[in-house]
Amino acid sequence: MIEGLSHVTFIVRDLDRMEAFLRAVFEAERVYDSGPDTHSLSRERFFVIGGVWVAVMRGDPLREPTYNHVAFKIPDSEFTAYERRVREHGVEVRTGRSRMDG
Repeated sequence: MIEGLSHVTFIVRDLDRMEAFLRAVFEAERVYDSGPDTHSLSRERFFVIGGVWVAVMRGDPLREPTYNHVAFKIPDSEFTAYERRVREHGVEVRTGRSRMDG
């Protein structure tokens, strides 16, 4: 039986830049850094964001944009503040669309 989500992994070109983004936008806490060791395929760091483990691994990102994503649930009252944080890091923000309640 599935107990829940263990972690999500992103492949990124620049671990330091991604860490700065995760800390600034989501107040992520780093809980692991492989340093020069590569226990997996390459260097990696693990963070906790809202109780979810997020791993970032050094590698070549996808060549073309995709709709792959992870969505964190936040209160409506905090949406503008999070959107500002994301935009401050130069991340593309697309025009919103209607969502299902809940």
